[in-house]
Order: sequence, then structure tokens, then C-alpha cells
Amino acid sequence: IDYSGLYQRMANTPLADWAEQLPGQIEKGLDAKRYGDLPRWQAAVAAMPQQAPASCDFNAAAVRIGEGGELNEQQREDLKAQLQQLHPWRKGPFELFGIPIDTEWRSDWKWDRLKDHIAPLAGRRVLDVGCGNGYHCWRMKGAGAELVIGIDPTPLFTLQYEVMHRYAGEQGVYV
Repeated sequence: IDYSGLYQRMANTPLADWAEQLPGQIEKGLDAKRYGDLPRWQAAVAAMPQQAPASCDFNAAAVRIGEGGELNEQQREDLKAQLQQLHPWRKGPFELFGIPIDTEWRSDWKWDRLKDHIAPLAGRRVLDVGCGNGYHCWRMKGAGAELVIGIDPTPLFTLQYEVMHRYAGEQGVYV
């Protein structure tokens, strides 16, 4: 996972000291010796089709990246198969190129209850501790946050986030 964009954004902020420590912390957290399934999850992400989405919607209940017609049938089937390798998806919902990603939790319901009771996020930097796969990070970005950093100790969730980040591109959201 390439976090160089995050490190650059942190470089000239009060987070600069953390940016120096973070690469080692991430390397330790994503150690295949600790998580035997990690290489399989990484391979699933690497095998996903290369496609830049025409649009993203971080304000929809199902965080949407791309549209269904942007992939041909073979690419859709390949993507579905690789997404299956990353089950269970805990937080969501997500929709990736028209493929709904079934999640254990309806995190959009939590967001709907929370969004009107937090300070406006426009232009703010947010740290989401225990972010899972980053669902709420994407929603906070959609609400106008300048930078959202999510931390979670679970490699599977980190790889699920990486799927979304890979297609959404540099949006100021990092897990």
C-alpha cells in the first residue's frame, strides 16, 4: 500500500513527527508473519482490474466509486471474485463499479444518526480511531473534511480500504 501521499500531506503539519514513525508502524502492522491470510488478501487486491472511475459519490448511503457500465462483463466478474476474497466486509455499504458490496453492518444508519450532531467537517483534519475499512472516513470526506486519517489494527480492513482507495485515487482519505 502506497502511503506516500499521506506522508507528504503530514510533512509540514503538527503531524510531521508521527509521519516519521508511521512507515515502521505500518510495516509492523502489515507483517505476513502475524497474519497468514495477508498474502492472499494482497494478491486479491493486486489482481483487480485497472480502471479509473468516471465519478465517485462519498455522500450516498452506499459509498459509490464508478458506474456499472465502466467495466466489461469479464472485468466485473474478475472484480467480484477478488472482492469475495476480502470477506467479511464489516462496515459499509459500498458500491464499486455497480457491484454492491454486502456488509455485516449498515454503517450508513450510524452516519445518518451522527452527521447532524458533530461540528461541521468542512476544511478540517479528522482522525478516526478504529475506522475498520474506512466507511466513515469516506463519508467524512464527502462532508468536506480536508484530510481524514483512519487507523485500525486489522489488516483485512486495511486491504478493504485499499480497494476503495485504489479506485477513488488521491482524495485525502487514508486508512
